[in-house]
Amino acid sequence: MKLRPALIAAALAACGAAALPALAQDADLLVRHTIVSAGADGIKRTVEFSERVVRRQDQVWIERIVPAGWHSAHEHAAGDKGHRHLDVSAAARWVQRAQDGRPSLQLASAEDKVLVDVAPTDYGNVGFDGSWTAAYHLIDPASLKALKPTGRNGDLTTYTSQEPGRTLKVVWNQRLQYPVLVESTQGASSRKTAVQAQPPAATPPWNATRSYQKKDYSDYLD
Repeated sequence: MKLRPALIAAALAACGAAALPALAQDADLLVRHTIVSAGADGIKRTVEFSERVVRRQDQVWIERIVPAGWHSAHEHAAGDKGHRHLDVSAAARWVQRAQDGRPSLQLASAEDKVLVDVAPTDYGNVGFDGSWTAAYHLIDPASLKALKPTGRNGDLTTYTSQEPGRTLKVVWNQRLQYPVLVESTQGASSRKTAVQAQPPAATPPWNATRSYQKKDYSDYLD
């Protein structure tokens, strides 16, 4: 679950440094990812997963949706209490923006009831690129400058890019400031991310972390 979130951002490369855009509207989103990889061994593999994204002003919550019964805590619970394995893929990511524009990252484990501070030096270990803008908008809006606008329908603008053996399509909601669709192909492999607005949560999910035990990511390193 690379935190832009997950594999959306892999489809786009940032186009240089840009000033932070104005904050858009609050949003509750369901983000569905489908990745098809074609191997040299002739086997095509499909990976599908979904995420819940909640953004409120200077805060973004990104949580993998794990169907009931899919996650086994047996291996996760192995080891002593002080060095229990942290399931990074299942933990929610809570990104907050400071006044200077820099993000901070915490991992929230509902299973262990812990809130884990992650230092910038450890961002790469948990798949976070350190970009507040990409976390908030799902992709960096500056990346759209490298694409060609090819259509518009109300608030939605379609951007495309075509190169030999590679294509990219982004449908961007200008009013709400996030992509509703990102599709890319490279040879026989492809990635698709679809984003759907959801009813707003009555309370933000990070409220549940108030009673969590506070830890540092380094506590889980041997």
